Formats: sequence, structure tokens, C-alpha cells
Amino acid sequence: MEYVMPTDAQKAAQRKRSIAIGLGLAGFCALAFVVTLIRIHENINAAIS
Repeated sequence: MEYVMPTDAQKAAQRKRSIAIGLGLAGFCALAFVVTLIRIHENINAAIS
């Protein structure tokens, strides 16, 4: 069985893609967290009123 070794350019491109995916995932998690906090805050205010 032969293995294909990626070139330095391919490794760099893969690293950039991985970083972009990681940042996108972190951004989505942060957005979901903020939306959740806002909704909880609104529900608490509605219960107090």
C-alpha cells in the first residue's frame, strides 16, 4: 500500500481550512450562548412582571 505525502503547500492549505472551521465553530457557539442568555433574561423579566 502506498501513502501519499502532502506537499508543504497542501499542509498549509489544510491548516488554514482547519483554523477557519475552528473559528467558525467557536463563533457559532458564542452566538448560541449569547442568544441563550438573552432568552433567559427575557423569560426572567417576564416572570417578574
